[in-house]
Amino acid sequence: MINVKDFYETLTKNGTDFFCGVPDSLLKDFCAYIADNVPGERHIISANEGNAIAMAAGHYLATEKPALVYMQNSGLGNCINPLLSLTDEEVYKIPLLMLIGWRGEPGVKDEPQHIKQGKVTDKILEAVSIDYDILPKDLPEAEKVIEKAFKFIKENKRPYALIIKKDTFEKYKSENIKDNRYKLKREDAIKIAAQSLEENDIIVSTTGQISRELYEYREEKKQLHNKDFLTVGSMGHASSVALAIAIEKQNRNVYCFDGDGAFIMHMGALPVISQTGLKNFKHIIFNNEAHDSVGGQPTSANQLDFKNLAKSCGYEKVFSAKSRKELKNALKKLKEAQCTALLEIKVKCGARKDLGRPKEKPQENKKAFMYFLEENIAFTDTGSLSKLKTILEQKKAKSVLVFTGKSSYEKIIRQIQKQLRGVKFQTYNNFSINPKAEEAQEALKKLKGFDVIVAVGGGSVLDFAKLFRYCYDNQITPQNALENKCQFSSAKKTPFIAIPTTAGTGAEATKFAVVYVNGKKYSFEHRDILPDYVILESSFLKGTPKYTKACCAADALCQAIESYWSVNSTKESKEYAKRAMELCRDYMEEFVTTDKAEPAQNMALAAFLSGRAINISKTTAAHALSYQITTDYSIPHGHAVSLSISKLMQINEEAKKVIDPRGENYVKETLKEIKEILKTGNPQKWFDNLFQSIGLEQDLKKLGIKNTDELAKSVNIQRLKNNPVELDFDTLKYILE
Repeated sequence: MINVKDFYETLTKNGTDFFCGVPDSLLKDFCAYIADNVPGERHIISANEGNAIAMAAGHYLATEKPALVYMQNSGLGNCINPLLSLTDEEVYKIPLLMLIGWRGEPGVKDEPQHIKQGKVTDKILEAVSIDYDILPKDLPEAEKVIEKAFKFIKENKRPYALIIKKDTFEKYKSENIKDNRYKLKREDAIKIAAQSLEENDIIVSTTGQISRELYEYREEKKQLHNKDFLTVGSMGHASSVALAIAIEKQNRNVYCFDGDGAFIMHMGALPVISQTGLKNFKHIIFNNEAHDSVGGQPTSANQLDFKNLAKSCGYEKVFSAKSRKELKNALKKLKEAQCTALLEIKVKCGARKDLGRPKEKPQENKKAFMYFLEENIAFTDTGSLSKLKTILEQKKAKSVLVFTGKSSYEKIIRQIQKQLRGVKFQTYNNFSINPKAEEAQEALKKLKGFDVIVAVGGGSVLDFAKLFRYCYDNQITPQNALENKCQFSSAKKTPFIAIPTTAGTGAEATKFAVVYVNGKKYSFEHRDILPDYVILESSFLKGTPKYTKACCAADALCQAIESYWSVNSTKESKEYAKRAMELCRDYMEEFVTTDKAEPAQNMALAAFLSGRAINISKTTAAHALSYQITTDYSIPHGHAVSLSISKLMQINEEAKKVIDPRGENYVKETLKEIKEILKTGNPQKWFDNLFQSIGLEQDLKKLGIKNTDELAKSVNIQRLKNNPVELDFDTLKYILE
């Protein structure tokens, strides 16, 4: 390893006495040394690497001496332009020495954002015609390489690069790292900020320790990570990522958790953000005045007035805080601000040494986050119907289209109309219990001139409204929609509020709609058909016939179970499914047998959560087996699904012919977890008792179900592929006996 003092003296001996750049963890010991030993005007920590290249050019123009520019290899992207259009031999021909930390070096374990950069570092340098060497870790050998580099620079008047491997430099502890005097720890500030957010709020966090601390907070609280986009790499760009999300998700608040170094690196984003005038973009800067994760080198934040800077760039509201009390007050104001707003939190420098790193890969975080973005805003508390009026006021609705059931709507019409007071509205229910594509086409011809769509009813009503909204917004026929002939969805989306009157299908939470074409059942799937808002009003379930409630509840339970064991299950879908199963376990029987409000509200929530679960994972064999039973024997869907769930539990638990790529042990553990959630060691007996108590006959012969061969042949093969174990024809017959 090389002593940093010796390295510095070798550089100065060769004529370099000006240093600039962006600190890197592999260079932090050298950067710390020059920070301690080089006068401030001769060592500049730049906003970004491109700035440093430009300063090196200016230094050469004024002195004819080459400067040293230090950076992490990820910073090469920031300096390509000045390297090619300023320093290149075909332009101004300006010499300089680049010191590049080699993160992601092939064969050396590193964080995911560095892997690709590490593989192509040398190729990037070659592509822009910059000669380079890998600096040896032995000083005598390193001196030879440095002398070679300076000889090249002087003779050719061109940049030259030295690539620095991990553990090239000996440790050096700076004598001049200053305490910024702030008392509030950044990790504590992140916890307070995250705790203050609403259920549907979105976070985009910048690279480095802010994302790591946010991740640790979720782990500590045993929360999912799907609400957070943990930006890795791309320093300074988190706010632009958040901006584009905020543009597309204007019914949800988007918070950017930024750092002062990242903020400064690409400050040009500020006026771009402010000019959008978005009400839902919330910018939070955790300012510790340091590049904390790469050695604590200072940023220029101690010289910046973030509040005035943001104001001058067009932010309408700006706030600051440096204590817990101030932070809580500022967060309240930030949440209430109906404009582009910024909050600067002044925090103590440093992080705990045992700070963990995300366990999931970036692609896994992306997938879970995108599912979360896809989800709608749900109001699940008792009395949520009042939110309908609030949403209509927020949307400044003047005319509302209301899709309803036929008989069911009569019971609740007054409650709905009360919420619609002050706006024009028309109701529409001219479609079947099993909605047809041609009925949707007829509705598209008749219905025009509305600002908001409201769907009040069971799964069929919601599915019809879903298909209608998609076709209306995209000016496409239902037939073409079902055939996926809409290549690009319209940016225009008519606000859509779903108010389910049953507790079973979870249609309010899914991107699926069931529709019939010439008697054939289609399941239309598209992310844009999901309602924007869901209102769960348990009072609408009162008076529902016992058998109807039993069928709906069974559907919710089976969806949750199937989602949990599906080959497509994720951490997020399993959490939704678990919560749904727990609610079904505790409230299902009471919901079916009484008209009490609490069980009704909880089963409405269970159905909604099971919908969210299958929205990710899709259903499996129980649903695949149910469809033909419903078609041939007119047995309601939820009842039909319940007929196979017990035997499927048994078959999946045996884990023979496992097709889930996660393997036999995973499947067995999953089935064990389901039993634990249901609090039973004997699932078959548990199901028998439950279905008997709510009046769902389980004997197929008593239900008149025959021709099991034909039923087995009719099964949707794709749904069987979602099941964790392979189900052959004989097994399907056994299930249907």
